[in-house]
Amino acid sequence: MKHKTDVQGSIFDTVTKQIIAYEPGDVLAVSEIIADLEKLSDTLQTNKYGKLICTRLIEMSRQELSDSWGKFVSDFSLGLDLLRDAEESSGTLPEWKSKRIQEWISGNTDSTTSAAKPESVSSVKTGFVPPAKDFSPEDFSQIDPEQLNLFISDCEERCSRAQELILELEEEPSNQDAVKELFRIFHTIKGECGFLKLSRLGYLSHNGETLLDLIRSEKLSVNQHIVDSLLKGLDIAHELVDDLKTGSFDEYLQVPVNEFINGFPLLSENSDAGPEAEKKPAAEQNSGSHCSTSAAEKQPELPDKINVVPSEEAQNEKTEKKVRTEAEDSFIKVKTGKVNYLVDMIGELLISLGQTRENSGDLTQIRKIARTLQYAGMQLRTESVHTLFGTIKRIIRDTANKVGRQIHTEFIGDDLEIDRTLIESLEEPLMHLVRNSIDHGIEPPDERLAAGKPVEGTVRIAAERRGNNIVISVGDDGRGLNREQILKKAVQKGLIRKEDIPDMSDTAVYNLIFISGFSTNETVSLISGRGVGMDIVKQAVTNAKGHILTQSIPGKGTTFSLFFPLSTAIIDGMTVQTGENIFIIPIVSIIESLKLDEKHVHRVAADVSVLELRGEMIPIISLAEVFGIHLQGNDTIVTIVENVTKERFAIASERILSKREVVIKNLGPCFKDLKGISSGTVLSGGTIGLVLDIDQVIELGKEMLIPEEISHEY
Repeated sequence: MKHKTDVQGSIFDTVTKQIIAYEPGDVLAVSEIIADLEKLSDTLQTNKYGKLICTRLIEMSRQELSDSWGKFVSDFSLGLDLLRDAEESSGTLPEWKSKRIQEWISGNTDSTTSAAKPESVSSVKTGFVPPAKDFSPEDFSQIDPEQLNLFISDCEERCSRAQELILELEEEPSNQDAVKELFRIFHTIKGECGFLKLSRLGYLSHNGETLLDLIRSEKLSVNQHIVDSLLKGLDIAHELVDDLKTGSFDEYLQVPVNEFINGFPLLSENSDAGPEAEKKPAAEQNSGSHCSTSAAEKQPELPDKINVVPSEEAQNEKTEKKVRTEAEDSFIKVKTGKVNYLVDMIGELLISLGQTRENSGDLTQIRKIARTLQYAGMQLRTESVHTLFGTIKRIIRDTANKVGRQIHTEFIGDDLEIDRTLIESLEEPLMHLVRNSIDHGIEPPDERLAAGKPVEGTVRIAAERRGNNIVISVGDDGRGLNREQILKKAVQKGLIRKEDIPDMSDTAVYNLIFISGFSTNETVSLISGRGVGMDIVKQAVTNAKGHILTQSIPGKGTTFSLFFPLSTAIIDGMTVQTGENIFIIPIVSIIESLKLDEKHVHRVAADVSVLELRGEMIPIISLAEVFGIHLQGNDTIVTIVENVTKERFAIASERILSKREVVIKNLGPCFKDLKGISSGTVLSGGTIGLVLDIDQVIELGKEMLIPEEISHEY
C-alpha cells in the first residue's frame, strides 16, 4: 500500500491471511498473530492512531487466547480495516475517522456513526453495516488505470468462483469449506476496494463477508433465502465491475446498491426464512420436514435486512504480477498481447526451421525443442471451459426457477482448454441454447409424467476436441423439435413454399429456427417467444468461423452441436496442389487417397459425378470448381474424407505433394468470411498453404452439386 513501508505491508498482509484462515480455539494461530502485531507495533512509533489500534488488537488477541469469544474474527477484521485507514493517512485523520477509531478502541461500537459517515462501522452485536444513505466520494481520476484493470480482472475471476461456491452451497448447505472460501473471497475484494477507494463495491463486500462469518461461526445456517440473496448481490457486483471495466463511471454511481440491501428482508411475516428456518439447512426446508426449537435454544440476533455482496476467486494476492496459489500450481497474470507475441514468434521459429535445408546440419533436436515451445506457448492462450460452465449452471438454475422446471444438469469435458477469445464468444450463444432447452425442450412435470419420463429433466453440456475442431454441445431429454409446427410457422411467415415441404430433410427444417424472427411460441414470455435468440446463436457461431449441427428425436430430446476450427495449433496435414494453389487437408478428416480412375467415375447429372469405390457411391467435389481455379489439365487425385455427420466425399485435386506437420495461423479479419478455409501456413521457400475446413468445403460442394438443397449446417 502506498503509505506503508515494505516491512509494515508484509506484516499487515501476513496478519490478514492469518485472521481469514483462523478457526476458533487455534491457540498457535493466535500466538503467531500476537507476535506479528508486536513487530508491527514497533514500526508505528510515529503513527498515534496506528499504534493505539495495534495495541488494542494485541489485547483482543490475548483475550481470545485466554477465553475464546464469538466476536473475535469480526471485531479483529474491523480493527484491521481501521488500521489500514490510519496507516494510509500517515496519522492525519479527518474528524469522522478519528471518532470511528476512538469508538472501536473503547469498545463502544454499538452506537453507529452512520450519520457522521455513510460507510459506518458494522455493529458488534449483529456484525452488519446499517443501511447507508450515501457513499463516500469516489474519485476515479485518482485511481491508477493499471491497478484498476488488474483489480477488475481479479474481481471477475473471484466473482466467477464465488458463483460456483454459492451454487455448491445450495446443493450442500453444510459445506463449510465453501463457506470459508467465500468468506476469503469477500474479504479480499473488500480489502482491495478499500485500497482503491471503491466504496460501493466495498460496502457490498463487507456485508457479504460479515454474513459469511455468521454462517462460518454457525450462528446462521444456509437456506434458499440466503442463497438467492447472495446470488442477487453477486449480480449487483457484476454490474458494478462491468461499469468499471467499460469506464462507465456515471452508471457505476447509479447502481442501486442501497436499494438492493434495503429491499431484501431477511425475516418477514410471509417469509419461509424465519428464525427456525435460519438454523435449518435448505435441504430440510425443501423436504417439508419440521423441527421444533425449544425456548432454551436461543436464536442469534439478526438484522432486518440482508446485506450481501459480490464475490470471486479466493486465493489471489495482488502484486505487480498477480500470483494465485491453487493446489500445487501457481498462476501469473500477463497481458494478452505479450502472450500472443510469444506464440507468434515461436510459430515463426518453426516456419523458419521448416524452410531450412536438411543438409545445413543436424536440426532434429532443435526442431523438437521448437515444437515443444510451440505447444507450451499455445497453452498460455488457452483456458479451461470450467469457468464458462459455471456461468451456464447459474443460467440453468435461474431459468428453471422462472418456468417451473426441475432440471438435472450434466457437464462433460469441463477441463478442456480452448482459446480464451472463443470462451468469451461462447457465453451468449450457450445462454440462448440452454434457455431454449429449458423453456421449449424440457416438458412441464405433469407432461413428463404422462409421457413416462422422470419429473426431473436433464440438460447436458459437453466440450470436446474432435479432429481439427472444438465441439461444444447442448442437449436435453425433452420433447424434441416439432417438424410440423416449424413448417406451419415457416409457411405462415413466407419463409418456404408449401409445395417444397415434401422434399425438405429434417435437418433443413430444423435450420429454419435459426432465421431471425422465427418462433413457434404462440405467446411471449420473459424467457422466449419473440423470435430472437436462435438467430443470435447462429450469428455468434458464424462470426467465430463455426457451424451448427442440429439433431432431434421427437419425444427424446434435441442436441445442438457447435463446431469451431482450431485457430492456433500444430496439425498433421496432407498438402495437395490444384493449379498454382497449395491446400492442406487435415489428416484427421482423411480416410484414404487414391489415383482417379475414370472407369470408376459415373456422371449422374450434367455437373455431378460420383466415384464408385468398393461398391459405395461417393460424391466427387473438385477443389478447382469450389474455389474457381482454372486448370490446364484434369484432376488426377481424390482424397476420401468424412464430415461431422460421417458422410463420405471424394475431394479431387491435381496432385499430392507430401504429408507434413504444419503450424496453422489465423488469416486475420480481412479473410474472416472466406468459406472453406480455416487458416493458413507458410511452407518451405515461403509458399503460402491454405488449410481446408473440410465441412465447409463439403457444404460448398453440395451447393454446386445440388443447389436447391438447403444446407443443414451453419
